[in-house]
Amino acid sequence: MISNRIVACAAVALAVLGWSAGARSEINALTCALERTASEFQGSCSVPCLVNALSVDIDGPSSKAACDTPPRRVAASLRQIGVRKIGAGQNWLGTMEGKYPEDPTRFEIVLGQAGTSGIAKTPFGWFALQTARLDGDTLALTIAANRQLPPTSDDIRIIQRAMALVSDVGVWNRQDNRTCPPSPQKWSVFCALTQATVETSGGVHYRQPALQAVREVLNEVGGNRLNKHRLMDYNNHPDTTFEEIHSLLQTAQTRLEQRLR
Repeated sequence: MISNRIVACAAVALAVLGWSAGARSEINALTCALERTASEFQGSCSVPCLVNALSVDIDGPSSKAACDTPPRRVAASLRQIGVRKIGAGQNWLGTMEGKYPEDPTRFEIVLGQAGTSGIAKTPFGWFALQTARLDGDTLALTIAANRQLPPTSDDIRIIQRAMALVSDVGVWNRQDNRTCPPSPQKWSVFCALTQATVETSGGVHYRQPALQAVREVLNEVGGNRLNKHRLMDYNNHPDTTFEEIHSLLQTAQTRLEQRLR
């Protein structure tokens, strides 16, 4: 049960975070309306077509993307975690349906200090939190989804750790099935990136900027080796070499470093 004090603290942080004066309208806005239950907020989010199609990257919507279908409504939930003193940011953790049934559903809201922007970590990407308001028992979110968030130094560490896990051809798993067991003897590029993300970010985030950068490079070099799941498809393709796997990760790291600068 969320205490009255916790709700009051959250209301202060969320109201301040609205920053409507500095917010600009976005073509793609992911909106959520959640109602408070005994222990969390539950409801649904409206996901724009381009966002649901995973066609929005760090630089914005793909130039090749085209969508004319209505937004998709997905189930979502959030609960408050890491309660801090009044005036500091509040964090929320929960679930959101992704594009595919097998996608991780981790949904995380990281609010900045009072008056600063927040982050929405969704199964469709990491985006800027535009507005967040707690009004009675209703939690309403507007997530600016016209472009994914730029990387941080954590993303560089994720790529470096993944390369260390897939250190040579002897530990490269060429038969990835997107199921990553604990302490495997061999690593696919997908499982190496997943493990590195867990170690760095504390959870499974398919759309962490580091992984998005790798997918971005794959879109350019993958050719006919790609299908539904780019990381798995490229990893398992008989034409893919170990050298290409490391080149893929190194190129992604270089781009992340350039964006950081």
